[in-house]
Amino acid sequence: MATRASEDLLERAKARRWYHTLELAPGHVTDGWWDHRPFVDRFGLPERMDGLRALDVGTWDGYWAFEMERRGAEVVALDLDDERDLDYPPRRRPTEFPDEPRGAGFELARRILGSKVERVNRNIYDATPEELGTFDLVFCATVLVHVRDQLLALERIANLCAGTFIFADEYDPLAGLAPFPASRYLADRDKAVVFWLPSARTWKKMLYTAGFNRVEERGRFKLRATDGLAVRHLVLHSFK
Repeated sequence: MATRASEDLLERAKARRWYHTLELAPGHVTDGWWDHRPFVDRFGLPERMDGLRALDVGTWDGYWAFEMERRGAEVVALDLDDERDLDYPPRRRPTEFPDEPRGAGFELARRILGSKVERVNRNIYDATPEELGTFDLVFCATVLVHVRDQLLALERIANLCAGTFIFADEYDPLAGLAPFPASRYLADRDKAVVFWLPSARTWKKMLYTAGFNRVEERGRFKLRATDGLAVRHLVLHSFK
């Protein structure tokens, strides 16, 4: 019975669209848009996270949440269930939204993996230590370019972080030509929603402003999607 139930879940996983590539069982890998497995070492997660409480901000299908759990952490995964709650520029806000909650893929993967990751439906703007507690490690990758108020999101993350914040996101080399912190405004372009695209210098400055006293650059690389799209990424580790 258990085997049949597992096979049914894997068939459901095979039939759906995924944002993340996830290995759910031997021989069962989701057809995700982003396969982080070849790049995972670039982000600087500790090899072992036993005894650590970790937060994955913007978890989507849960690749990083499940990876941190695999390394031994107790993990909380933060995201929004309803796409209506995402930040959209007024002129680009869709007129229709999907009925399926955004966490459906995560929940399916969690059941197949037998994971204990706790997924919380909460906007990072509203995330507080009073409700969620604090975390030894906070992880946020390829999320903050898509939010309207990057500094507020970073301030909330700083309040939740009692140890290390691992940040990874796109940066703008054109804005980086300015001899001061700068961001390029891109909210109305006809692509994925990006309100502001900061330079590497600007991201570092915002992390400091948000409350992190030490910001260390760990690397820059191009993260490649399975369709060939390549996005420049900056990895920063920050500490209070």
